[in-house]
Amino acid sequence: MRRKSFDVLFEPKQGMVELAKKPTMWRSLFYFVISVGAFIGVITNVVFADQSIAVRFAVLVGFLLIKLVALACYGCFLHGLSDICGAPGGDIRSFLCILGFTTLPYLVLTPIALLGVRFGGIWLLLIPFAGLVGLIWWFFLVVRALQVVYLINFLRASAIVAFSLFLLMIIMFMPFYLGTKMIALKLG
Repeated sequence: MRRKSFDVLFEPKQGMVELAKKPTMWRSLFYFVISVGAFIGVITNVVFADQSIAVRFAVLVGFLLIKLVALACYGCFLHGLSDICGAPGGDIRSFLCILGFTTLPYLVLTPIALLGVRFGGIWLLLIPFAGLVGLIWWFFLVVRALQVVYLINFLRASAIVAFSLFLLMIIMFMPFYLGTKMIALKLG
């Protein structure tokens, strides 16, 4: 497991190819929970420091479940989008199995978040910086996963993933924008 994790993080082309050959849903789920759980656990422990450990754990589990469902939905959405964009038919199960491994960067970045919390003050800026690095690294690994499962080139996979994120942002922010505009028109 350690070798596969290393390959996925630091030799992603080879690591993703190996994962796509043998779908590993439970291992992928395990890595997702460990990596995202550790990173979010640091943040929620700081934000909810005044609460009891049971409340902090419940918040962490809630965050993990929401992110896991969102990642699975995003994988299915990306599968459909890649088919629409003319990628050869890929195996959705393999793709969903790989998606859990794409969150491994957050496990590597957890010590940076811990340092930010430990030192406090201006060092807390390390947490959003680590989150941004994790997001960029995750984007790269999703592109690699798309390349391996759907056998398309890096540029095309990057365009599909970027387009999918753009569509998701529109879907997420459009209701807030419309709601705010309607409230502003009603009040003004």
